[in-house]
Amino acid sequence: MKKLLLIASLAMALMANAQTITIGEGNGMTDAVPYNTFYNYSFTEQIFLASEIEYAGNIKAVSFRLAYSYNTEYTSDIVVYLKNVSRSTFEDTADYEPVTEEDIVFSGPWTIPADYDGWITIEFDTPFAYNGTDNLLIAVDENSEDYAIRYFRFTDTPNTVLSYCSDIWNLNPYNLGSFVGPKEVSHYRGNIKLVFGGNVGVDEGSGNAHSVYPNPNHGQFSLNLPEEDCEIVVYNAIGQQVYQQSNVKGKATFSIEGLDDGMYFGTVKSSSAVSTFKFVKE
Repeated sequence: MKKLLLIASLAMALMANAQTITIGEGNGMTDAVPYNTFYNYSFTEQIFLASEIEYAGNIKAVSFRLAYSYNTEYTSDIVVYLKNVSRSTFEDTADYEPVTEEDIVFSGPWTIPADYDGWITIEFDTPFAYNGTDNLLIAVDENSEDYAIRYFRFTDTPNTVLSYCSDIWNLNPYNLGSFVGPKEVSHYRGNIKLVFGGNVGVDEGSGNAHSVYPNPNHGQFSLNLPEEDCEIVVYNAIGQQVYQQSNVKGKATFSIEGLDDGMYFGTVKSSSAVSTFKFVKE
């Protein structure tokens, strides 16, 4: 079933070059995510599973489900980090996931509107290449010397949220081990929407990062790949993985001659980008 969903997502991306994934339907309300609005400073990490996302590509925005905001708008100075991670939970308050400046996708002011109940979005400065196999970490560092009464919707998901917060110390996200203020591992994981698109390694005009040639073909096809190690995965029209090859780069030729004729979809994954392609075997 997951493979069917994946191939449907790939097909939609190729046709429309955009996809929105919604995760979480809970109606609980929390002030702890996407960052703790009740403190002057906070740093929060959340984990979302690959099995929930079921998609690979470049994330260009994330939306959070606001539940309640006070009667004045609130603007905070935030930094957003995204990272492909193997972990699925946090064991304790010292078990944070390290982030670096290379993980930053957004930095600047973000406004939460007044008297609003609905989705609000952060458009990234730099689209993030999500690889579709690891889990996804979303971290938000808030630096505004202010607090507000704001609540967001969450879905109960044990040990997937780690929060550090303080009214006194502005946390250093690159030295979290030195922080001695309030810390919490919780289940208040925010409901989110991931908006895929962007242009990290993707030709948005055609929806294909790499031209397949010849296309149609008789089971042998070539791709012009980046000069870095890539993984090629090919799926048939019903979502079954039919081919995989790792550690290929540059101009490369592949063979699926023993497979049935029809439409095939694929992904190209490297350390810097994730993209898609399609072709017809006849």
